[in-house]
Amino acid sequence: MKVKLKKGRILPNNWKQCGHSFEDWEDLNNGKSIDMGKVPKSIEDYFDVEESAPSPKVKNKGVK
Repeated sequence: MKVKLKKGRILPNNWKQCGHSFEDWEDLNNGKSIDMGKVPKSIEDYFDVEESAPSPKVKNKGVK
C-alpha cells in the first residue's frame, strides 16, 4: 500500500524500528509517498493511505 505522511506531521526518527530505510524516512518527511506492506500500530496515525490504481485483469487461458 502507498502511504503519505499527513500534512503538518513529522515522522519521528524511528525508521529502523519500522523496517524502512533512511531514504524512505526522508521521502516521507519531504512529502513523498512510499510503499509499505504494513504500517506499524505505533505510527499509523501519522499516515494517509493513498488509493492505488486497480491492477489490470488478466484472462486466464487454460492449458490444453
